[in-house]
Amino acid sequence: MNRLIQILFFSLMCLLLTTPLLAEKSAYIGKVAKVSPDAMILRDGQTLVANKNLEIFANDLFQTGPTGTLGIIFRDGTILTIGPSSEFHIRDYVFVPLEKKTSFLGRMRQGSLSYISGAMGRMNPDSVRIETPTAYLGLRGTKVLVQVD
Repeated sequence: MNRLIQILFFSLMCLLLTTPLLAEKSAYIGKVAKVSPDAMILRDGQTLVANKNLEIFANDLFQTGPTGTLGIIFRDGTILTIGPSSEFHIRDYVFVPLEKKTSFLGRMRQGSLSYISGAMGRMNPDSVRIETPTAYLGLRGTKVLVQVD
């Protein structure tokens, strides 16, 4: 009986200790604020039609067609607008201000985007980076426009 209690206690502790890690990994990082037709999100091998208020997650890939645009507001207040015929990948996003953990890493493969920094850009501007096929951009300003052909 003691052995059974030990196993149950150990199992419960493992579950309690890993739950915050799982929650952090799957926590949404922002929402679609504005969308015009021809915009989609690729997530875990599935293609989702972008809709207003759709939650977004780290590792989402955004694609817009010739008439598509997508506006996203992140948890820290950052505003990202993705233009027509664009592809943008959110590679990493961490915003835990009380622990001073911040990171925004995106990859712009083609098209255009507008970035207006939120709290993360003000708290720790070195933590915001956008990659392009030819350069890494460390965003220190509050407003940036990126065009990749």
